[in-house]
Amino acid sequence: MKAEGKTLDRPTQPSNAADYAGAGEGRFAEAPRPDTLRDTVESIVVAFIMAFVFRAFVVEAFIIPTGSIAPSLYGQHGQHRCAMCQYSFAYGIREAIPGTPQQATLSRPFSVRCPNCSWDGEGNRDLNLGHDRVVPNSGDRILVLKWPYDFSSDLLGPQRWDVVVFKDPQDGETNFIKRLIGRPGEVLEIINGDIYTAPVSSVPQDIVEALSQPPPDSPTQRRISESQSGRLAKILKIQRKTKIAQSLLWMLHYDHDYPPRNMKARSGGYYDPPYWEGTTEADKKAWDASSPVVRFQPSDHEPHWLWLKGKPIQDSYGYNSVNYGKVQHDRARDVGDVRLKFLLVPGAGQGEVCVLLSKGRDRFRAWLQSDGHVRLERASKGSVWANLREAMTPPLEIGKPLDVEMENVDYRVSLRINGEEVAWTDDDQYQPDIKSLLRAPYQDGRYTRAQVGIACVGISAELHHLQVHRDVFYRSDFHLGSPLRRGDRSFRNYPGWATATNPILLRTDPPDYFCCGDNSPQSKDGRLWVDVCPMLRERHNYQYGTVPGDQLIGRAFFVYWPSGLRFSKESPAIIPNVGRMRMIR
Repeated sequence: MKAEGKTLDRPTQPSNAADYAGAGEGRFAEAPRPDTLRDTVESIVVAFIMAFVFRAFVVEAFIIPTGSIAPSLYGQHGQHRCAMCQYSFAYGIREAIPGTPQQATLSRPFSVRCPNCSWDGEGNRDLNLGHDRVVPNSGDRILVLKWPYDFSSDLLGPQRWDVVVFKDPQDGETNFIKRLIGRPGEVLEIINGDIYTAPVSSVPQDIVEALSQPPPDSPTQRRISESQSGRLAKILKIQRKTKIAQSLLWMLHYDHDYPPRNMKARSGGYYDPPYWEGTTEADKKAWDASSPVVRFQPSDHEPHWLWLKGKPIQDSYGYNSVNYGKVQHDRARDVGDVRLKFLLVPGAGQGEVCVLLSKGRDRFRAWLQSDGHVRLERASKGSVWANLREAMTPPLEIGKPLDVEMENVDYRVSLRINGEEVAWTDDDQYQPDIKSLLRAPYQDGRYTRAQVGIACVGISAELHHLQVHRDVFYRSDFHLGSPLRRGDRSFRNYPGWATATNPILLRTDPPDYFCCGDNSPQSKDGRLWVDVCPMLRERHNYQYGTVPGDQLIGRAFFVYWPSGLRFSKESPAIIPNVGRMRMIR
């Protein structure tokens, strides 16, 4: 007899098939057997195996120790707010090596230089690397996608501008993270901060053979002659960054939301903050840039200009500008690839707004009229302006803000209004003169120095969030320091691999890749590698400076745990910084 409403700890086992009869949810089911110790152990082992397989072939987590890829990704660092302009930024922290002079300086106060206003004086010198005062933030923790790199597909395999993790060819064990800028089957050359390549199939055979040879015995002699370099220059093409990669490679030059509070201060004999100012008295009267909101009030129908002055636009980094014990200034390079952006709030009147960017001898200006008419012009080696492109946008409305963004990057100029590109240059209108660039490839303001200006005519306006950024600048450096010998050959003062006048050949079998850090002045990357691990040395045809395809681990794709927030300077950074968790593009 069945008991109504009774809850059984265990269902009764049916005696025959007839007991299964019936419809709906009330039928009996056989209960699973209780777990045994063996089942539990097997489940744990299988889980561990699956985890190891997943880690080995699919996704693996890494932590970034150094700042060679900063500011895109942080290594071990500190966080600081500038005492002069109140701009907050990260700065790299070096690890002390016992018995070195650096170890002694770590206990003394040191200074950091603000990337916004360049201040490194009082207030930026009250830091100390002693753990009793400053607890360093750990580097970003990232996830690396592995399996796509196991395919040779152009769609899934390594792509130019990927952030990649690989085994250091110098020891074969250390994991490095850099940006991939060169792919197999091309000749690559870094010229004035930009990346130029040519397919091996189009390169003359004598140049290919010269680049296939090891470095010459003379440490300052290139592998190709001047005439060969000139012939190669005719077929090299600039490699423009993808839109996503470019968005990460803009480095701050000046944000007018954080103006320096004392323009006349001095620090260590050096302080040159950026600022906005008119040239003539009429310009200074029409423009007011004394506050973060810049205002223009017309008094006539003439254009009045506001220029960015002070600190030149160069490849300086706030992240690795730490001065230990004394002020040290690296010889920075002029950067001509810049972006100007602001929020324009039109006022009363009918007129136009103009944005001007110059790079060396080339000047570009974009005019935006009240009726929405846009005009992009260029002047080169003179004062004659040529019209390049015209377009129409919605008319300006009093008090209705619009985002204005103009950039000159990788020899392409574009103007965006509210995120939409409305005017731009093509290769017929603007392209690099590589032969001229190679005449002075390391530092020549004639080709790289930038100038930024804004003008208004006949219309009052306000400019909010006025910012200037500069592009990443890959340097063409020499091998420095003590001579590093390989046999009878010295690499001291030898030009870096893939640098100007010393291009590199990236083979396809086995595939070679070339990688650089975003923090070019502080990155010992493929340009400067002169060591090679025994495994690669045995291959005989290994090209110094390259990363073999079988040494690539994968592509970094997500920052899952950036350095956290802290309650105080002395407390550990344990509060999750959700705002910096992001995809890596």
